[in-house]
Amino acid sequence: MLTSPVISKGRSRAHKRTDPLIAGLITALGAAVIAIALLAATIQKRDETITGLREKVTGMSGSHPIQFYADHGGNLPIVATSRRALTESGFTLTIRNESTEDLSLILALDNRESNRHKAVSIVLDPEHTAEFNHFEDWRLSAGDAVEISHEGFNSMTMRFR
Repeated sequence: MLTSPVISKGRSRAHKRTDPLIAGLITALGAAVIAIALLAATIQKRDETITGLREKVTGMSGSHPIQFYADHGGNLPIVATSRRALTESGFTLTIRNESTEDLSLILALDNRESNRHKAVSIVLDPEHTAEFNHFEDWRLSAGDAVEISHEGFNSMTMRFR
């Protein structure tokens, strides 16, 4: 008897066993493509973040003209600190000009306990630090408050204790 070249419905074909294998490989390939896309997006975002931070650090660490500080928050381009005076009683006020231009400041001195008030004008050279422990007849002491201001900028206040 001769066999028919047509396979009957009830018999399995040889290539049917490879179908789940091919489907698994295609699924794995799709998952790999998605993983690569997510990884690429994460790397791109990280690079953008690092670039932004570098620009921010460069802006913070470098000296700039006064207008730069006015455009970036309006904070005075100074670093002000205080310490106990080394040779006499009272305090020493240290102010550093962080800008690349001369900076004129108004210092409003106030002592509520003695009901004294005084305004003093100073000019700081670019990128220069100056120390003050007295202003004519005013020695900085506990209870004093100093408000440092410049027109167009946020003022800052320090209290001595």
